[in-house]
Amino acid sequence: MKLNPVFEPNTLNTSKVYMIEGTQYRYVQAHSSGKNIKYVFSPLPNQRKTSEISLNSTKLTIKCQEVKGMTYQPTKEQNVVQMGLL
Repeated sequence: MKLNPVFEPNTLNTSKVYMIEGTQYRYVQAHSSGKNIKYVFSPLPNQRKTSEISLNSTKLTIKCQEVKGMTYQPTKEQNVVQMGLL
């Protein structure tokens, strides 16, 4: 698994996988409040951590690394109809 550091926030992509403190995350969105911009990440399924995290641009460059060659595709929801016996 090859990791590339993230130096520019504008390179974040929702389909890429990122490693933050040993957990795999996907990028969700950016929240801005004035000068402060927070980048929100959600853990991938089957990870130990289950809550979203948000990083400012300084912590993003320190903690976040892109997993090279790995992408995330959300699973499509399937609706299952169960027929009961009358």
